Amino acid sequence: MRKIRGVKKLVEYLISINCPISEATLYRLVRRKEIPFHRPTERVLLFDLNEIDNWLGGGGAQ
Repeated sequence: MRKIRGVKKLVEYLISINCPISEATLYRLVRRKEIPFHRPTERVLLFDLNEIDNWLGGGGAQ
C-alpha cells in the first residue's frame, strides 16, 4: 500500500499525475465522504494512493 498523510501531500501527488485538485475541493470531498480516506485520529487524514488512483479511474468512493 502506498499511503500519504494530509491533504497538502495529496495535492502534490495529484499535480504529479497531472490531475490537479485544490485543497478546498479535497476538504469538501472528505467532508462529504466522496473520496477514499482514513481518519485514525480527529486531526489526521490518510490517503491510500491505490484507492485514490482507483477513485480517479471511476472506481467509486469509500
